[in-house]
Amino acid sequence: MKSNIYILLAINSLCVIISKLEAASIADGTNAISLSPTVLTALFDEARTNNSGLRVTEARVHVSRLGTETVRQWDDPRFTLGGVLSGPRRGRIEEDGDLIYGVDQKLPLWNRPRLSRDILVAETQTQATEAAFREAQLRRDLTKALLRIALMHRTTSFITNDLAWLDTLIAVGEERFRAGTGSHTDLLQIQNEKSKRTDAFRTEQNRLRTEHAALNRMLGRELHAPWPAVEMPRLAPPVAYTAALAAYAATNEPRLKVLRQEKAQAEAVTRLTETMRRPDVSFGIQGRQYSGDAGFREGTFLVSLNLPWLNAPKYRADLRRDEAKVRTVEAEMTDYELSVREEILRLTFATDAAHREAVLYRDEIQQRAQQAIASLLIMWEANRGSLRDILDARRSLLDSQLMQDRAIVEQHQSFVELAALCDLPDYFQLGRLLVQLASQPPHLHNAPAAPPK
Repeated sequence: MKSNIYILLAINSLCVIISKLEAASIADGTNAISLSPTVLTALFDEARTNNSGLRVTEARVHVSRLGTETVRQWDDPRFTLGGVLSGPRRGRIEEDGDLIYGVDQKLPLWNRPRLSRDILVAETQTQATEAAFREAQLRRDLTKALLRIALMHRTTSFITNDLAWLDTLIAVGEERFRAGTGSHTDLLQIQNEKSKRTDAFRTEQNRLRTEHAALNRMLGRELHAPWPAVEMPRLAPPVAYTAALAAYAATNEPRLKVLRQEKAQAEAVTRLTETMRRPDVSFGIQGRQYSGDAGFREGTFLVSLNLPWLNAPKYRADLRRDEAKVRTVEAEMTDYELSVREEILRLTFATDAAHREAVLYRDEIQQRAQQAIASLLIMWEANRGSLRDILDARRSLLDSQLMQDRAIVEQHQSFVELAALCDLPDYFQLGRLLVQLASQPPHLHNAPAAPPK
């Protein structure tokens, strides 16, 4: 009689643990941090200061900016000095002078100094845009890393509860075996299941440490710096595709901004190349002096220029090459803009698919799995059911919990990708952007919109 009471109590404990598994999908530990604009802004600021990759891009921008100060309006003048050696028949060297000296200065024609500086300015702006693009990528990767860590914390929480479930089931199996109503085979199956779960728990902990190390590296921290648990975000409504959203992304996507700046830089190079077909003109002054009495004899004014017309086909080839580079960047921009619009479509569908999947597991599959476990436990206690069926049903419940949370994380990761394509500070700004775009008149859907405030 006491054995039967103990078994019933143990089965009741199993049901309580099942309810804990369900509750684990709503809240984690009280010390966990939650994803919010304040938390993300603080982490972004830390990454902007300490991330080694961003420091490299900032250094490149600084070097490029210093390069704009190196352009010379006037080339350095060239000084020449020579002499005349007389032979046996000296001629009139005293009258002509035997010392020759002069200064030659290249003239800054055809706006070449300004065009050269325009190239360096465009290069600096390209480097700055590239740095902004890298920063946007870092914001995206950091947020997605936090979401993965939240899912791993949830997974370890599930496995911990599952191990407690198995400990209680082992106690029930041992009591049934001592009472003569259970089999030793059932007990061994439960113990094997616990061993596999214990190994899975260690594997998940190692994966969590790896994600912590990756996150610490992005933030410039020591790789093994500790991290608190991260709370799972809640399921959110899906984002619907609109032409206004695609147009906004096609205007503000960070990589597209880099390509536009590369085009401006290529156009600046083309403008300078166009002037290379024109001659370089120099102005010079030359004087002659006699060394015997240091008397000045004569002075000469000179204008010199090269003859670029002999190499005109080569200069035209240079120009065609640079113009082809501009067209190449334009084609790349067109192709990438289409891919951005396609990615917006894919991500909006992904938010809807993840939402439907999470609701399916939450409202249908988990409910049925819990009912199956409760029924199978009663049948097993009465020796009318199989332990394997209980373990399979319990595994199905755990998998449904994990699939629900994976769907939620995938949905929020799609939000993060959408925010990155729209160059938003964080994905919490996405809702404001959608409201702002929805309020625009239809004829402005293809026009750039201001960032959400």
